Amino acid sequence: MADDVLRAYGSVTPLKVGLLNDYPTSGDTDNNTVAALRLVFDEALAAKLIDRPVELIQRSVVGLPNGTYQAVERAFDELVDEGCLAIFGPWVSDNVVPLRSHVDATAKVPIITLSGSEGALGEWCFALNNGSMAEEPVMLAAVMIGDGRSRIAIAYEASLIGKEYLAFAEKVYAAAGLRVVTTIAIPQVEADKAEAVAALRAADPDALVHVGFGHGLWGFTDALLAAGWDPPRYTTTAFEMAHINAEWMRHLSGWIGLDSYDERNEVGQAFLDRFEARYGRRPGHSMPGLSHDAATVIARALAAARPLTGEGVKNGIEQVKLIPSASGAPGTFVRFGRYIRQGWLGSDYLIARRVLPDGSAHVFHAAPSEHISRAVGVAAR
Repeated sequence: MADDVLRAYGSVTPLKVGLLNDYPTSGDTDNNTVAALRLVFDEALAAKLIDRPVELIQRSVVGLPNGTYQAVERAFDELVDEGCLAIFGPWVSDNVVPLRSHVDATAKVPIITLSGSEGALGEWCFALNNGSMAEEPVMLAAVMIGDGRSRIAIAYEASLIGKEYLAFAEKVYAAAGLRVVTTIAIPQVEADKAEAVAALRAADPDALVHVGFGHGLWGFTDALLAAGWDPPRYTTTAFEMAHINAEWMRHLSGWIGLDSYDERNEVGQAFLDRFEARYGRRPGHSMPGLSHDAATVIARALAAARPLTGEGVKNGIEQVKLIPSASGAPGTFVRFGRYIRQGWLGSDYLIARRVLPDGSAHVFHAAPSEHISRAVGVAAR
């Protein structure tokens, strides 16, 4: 295989980058992720930012919540053994938090994760976090304030992610002047939601909030319909599950949630123009933009790496400063540093979107920054 690669590229060994997908899907999302990564790396080569091509080495495993953490750690070790200089993934906090100590102890290859838990951050672990347990409650509070909500009922998934979200949400909502009237635990997998919906409704909220990874949303809309209850309802970046397929979109019908896709972002739309020109399709969801931003960071880190080793790439990531991102609202940037492991710069790296009641599409709803001062308990001046 190595000889075939060398013949394909001449006498230059390609730069190896890993993709560790711990939540593979059956829809087009994974294909769009890979396509976006390859496009950015090819553009970096054409622009002579890097001086040799990138070989993308993939591992797709079913990690938590449906699979096992061990499969994720094994996939990471395999990518390190393959000679990868950086790894995009894994993405799910339940896997990344325990993997972080292993990545740091191995001290060979940096990872860029989408995990929203600060427990995922480390010397070798960087995040272009697809939301954050600490920040998303502030953003949702700002959106709900703008929507005139005040009495909040929370359904939280009984998992690491759900409980961490809940702890931050209760503190943030109190500071924002939102009253939490009840909290109800739900399974983090598909289950009957009738009893949970009845308990949430009994608290007489004017808004329902779900927090967790997202699988707990399955059956929620059906249970609300069966109960004849149609409250304003909000969720975290679990909202982005709607992009996976039509069935996910149906389960999120009528929900408002946080998303890193914003059609107003000119950097993101310009990238989708190039994506469409190359692949003949234009995916209107978060993963192409997130993949663009992660690949851009990796390409710049490869270019800055001295020497061209995993440690050199780690140091190169720390040199990435103020790069306009394809994700988030207009004006969002990416930057890292020696003690900076979360990459977004801008309060609207997530915005709120809404799935239409018939589940046919999702549309822009609000930008959290419009009410962010009230959400953090600071009077506007």
